Amino acid sequence: MIPLSDGLHLLWVIGAIFVLMLAAELWFIFGKVPVEYTRKLVHLGSGFISLSFGFLFSSHWSVLILCILFVALMLVTQSLGLLKAVHSVERKSYGAIYFPLATYLTFLFSWLVGQPLYYFIAIAVLSTSDTVAALVGVRYGFNQYHVEGERKSLEGSAMFFLSCYLIVHVSLLLGTDISRLNSVLVAFWVAFLATLFEAISTRGADNFWIPIGTFYLLWKIVIKSTEVILTDLISLTAAVIISLLVLLPKRKLEPTAIAGVGLLLYSSSRLLEWNWGIPVLTAMLLFNFSGVIRERHLERKFQIRAVLYSLGATAIWVIVGNLIPSRYEYIKILPFLFTLGAMLAIGWGFVRSRVYRQTTPWSVTVLKYAGLRTLWITLLLFVPQMFFYAQLRKPLPVFLYMSGILFADRFTTTWLFYRHPNWTPIGKMRVAFLVTLMVACLVFFIYAWFCLKLQG
Repeated sequence: MIPLSDGLHLLWVIGAIFVLMLAAELWFIFGKVPVEYTRKLVHLGSGFISLSFGFLFSSHWSVLILCILFVALMLVTQSLGLLKAVHSVERKSYGAIYFPLATYLTFLFSWLVGQPLYYFIAIAVLSTSDTVAALVGVRYGFNQYHVEGERKSLEGSAMFFLSCYLIVHVSLLLGTDISRLNSVLVAFWVAFLATLFEAISTRGADNFWIPIGTFYLLWKIVIKSTEVILTDLISLTAAVIISLLVLLPKRKLEPTAIAGVGLLLYSSSRLLEWNWGIPVLTAMLLFNFSGVIRERHLERKFQIRAVLYSLGATAIWVIVGNLIPSRYEYIKILPFLFTLGAMLAIGWGFVRSRVYRQTTPWSVTVLKYAGLRTLWITLLLFVPQMFFYAQLRKPLPVFLYMSGILFADRFTTTWLFYRHPNWTPIGKMRVAFLVTLMVACLVFFIYAWFCLKLQG
């Protein structure tokens, strides 16, 4: 049930959004300004309006109604060719859809955990930092980098970091009882991570991940001690530096893709146990220095989307593993290790299928190479974890790991690289990601069922 006061405030917000859209459209038509300027006006104005939700609405249902109406407005105007101040941008972007979705989810989370200040900070970072970064990048972005064809700049990223740091630091100092030192460390840590997420986001995805990520980071870190916050900050810096040192010399990955790998290395070793970072680092070394994937085999450097599909299943298991109690550490690490090994095996099989053509993916020769890949991956990724978890030394987890990798490798290679050779590389990676994720889930449930049955 929506309170009467919320209904009146709904009308006020709808009127404010109408005025904002009208102003942007008139500026675009009569001012002859670039569409990026009018889009950022709508972005900034919508963000400032959204900041008031914590004061105007007592129910998250009111915010949900607003967000549904906003999404409907964007979809209808885009299909009818209206509101060119927002939709006439040449690059493909779903930012206008991600923005209201992230706004509602962030408001809902803040409502559930009772932290309206974190909602305010997250939306302020999205609306202000993103706008400042874009405008500075357009005017002063001399050192540019590309993310899946989209141009960004180091100057814009630097301004994003600075504005995000100031928003988080000042808000925490004024709105909480956190110490000054902790406020500085938290603000630096959040700004560092948010800047990395903004740098690797494409097609407006930063409109979703920045507010959700900022809220989650604040919720997790503000209550921690100074030592824990400092350790997190040092670990993040170390993960990014290690990723650059390992992956940059061979130039197989774009810098933004390397940043994505660094985020996985950091999250796996800090959200879970530190030893979870070992297989990620090992996989990086195998990819970069094994010699299987050489520069002459690549049409271009791997970009962030390729890394997301290659490591997306692994990242999902980092999140899932963070939700499962720590007493089941030996169970949840098995699918995590599997996703890394399977994607390495599939990637190497893909290169071999392109460079060393075979008549059939199930010939004795091909199976021999697939078996050798599986054996090497098991020795380098799986076996070291046996020193941390005695349960992994038993035959069942070893069998599930090796058979799962061999199945995922052969199934994906058969289906994609021989039956559908004309599919795009990204399309093949997308299917490989789905196959790896499904087999990882199967491995997890089989092993978890077996272990729990033995315990019970």
